[in-house]
Amino acid sequence: MQLNFQKVIDLSYQVDENSPRELPIDPVRIYDTATIEKDGYFESRVDLSGHCATHIDVPCLMFANGYTVAEIPIEKLTGEGVLIDLSNSKQPGEQVTAEDLRSWVSKNGDIASGSIVFLRTGMDRLVNEEIFNRKWIGYSKDAAELLVEMGIKVVGTDACSIDALVGHQGDGLPPAHLTLLGAGIPQIEDLKSLGDLPKHFYVVIAPMKLARSSGAPVRVLAFV
Repeated sequence: MQLNFQKVIDLSYQVDENSPRELPIDPVRIYDTATIEKDGYFESRVDLSGHCATHIDVPCLMFANGYTVAEIPIEKLTGEGVLIDLSNSKQPGEQVTAEDLRSWVSKNGDIASGSIVFLRTGMDRLVNEEIFNRKWIGYSKDAAELLVEMGIKVVGTDACSIDALVGHQGDGLPPAHLTLLGAGIPQIEDLKSLGDLPKHFYVVIAPMKLARSSGAPVRVLAFV
């Protein structure tokens, strides 16, 4: 396959103490272990959850036999991307339902099997406000089920969770997480700059290759 593109767009947040995160994930901690002034070289250590900043969730997050970050099938890390932009039709706290997805498809065309699907909710405009990780927009259970039926291989969002807020309330685990991860579909949360993307693009997903981890910070690059 030959790629023709005009520019590369970085869809990832910087990893630091102010990185976006879902509560109750602790903030990143970066501290020096050697300095130029004292040691003649510079080195630092990073203490972080695999689920902070722009990051990927994999099936072992919720399934004992699910694959880890280091075991992500490599074919899932690159491919054709599709942007579903609902940033002007949804408000914080609302769900993206299967009917919303069907409506989008009727206007924009089918989503091909094997696509990497990113959802623009507009929550990235609120990333520095308290509402970002307290009242966000995400997928309902039936929307997640429809994405599985479509045969997508990765799903992503600019919100702090792939699940709608209601999916994190009450008893049980968030249903969109369970549906997607149960189907072997990794999910990327806390994407940025989705407003700079066209409807179709090529994407490279590069997580840290962490063993025994259910998540990892990820660099996501779109070629447009």
